[in-house]
Amino acid sequence: MNPDQPWMWTAYARALEILEGRASGHALAIIRKLARRGFAPALNVLSDYVPKAVAIRLLRSAARRGHAASAYNLAITYLNGGDMGRYRAALARAAKLDPDAREELRSFKTRFPHEVMRSHRRLEPDRD
Repeated sequence: MNPDQPWMWTAYARALEILEGRASGHALAIIRKLARRGFAPALNVLSDYVPKAVAIRLLRSAARRGHAASAYNLAITYLNGGDMGRYRAALARAAKLDPDAREELRSFKTRFPHEVMRSHRRLEPDRD
């Protein structure tokens, strides 16, 4: 089935409205139905609601379909897990699809100012 069918985009927009609180209904049921049909934006959204291992599979699948946000989110998932090798490899693949990821790859760094990186020993030292 072609994932670019208009009904998929309409259903996806409806699910996002529900998730954002502008409509009522069951958004995850819609997202799961679209994900089963291989709709890349739905795979990306669903990755926020499943365990990490499943999220990685969903993001990889969407990235293979050429979805830039999923490719970048896969890289960030690896970064947040402390896997710098996979982060860099996924970022390189995302850079082929997204100019922002390309810029991040150009300025690749191994230390970050975000507190979450302390547990991975990747916290940037204070520069004060």
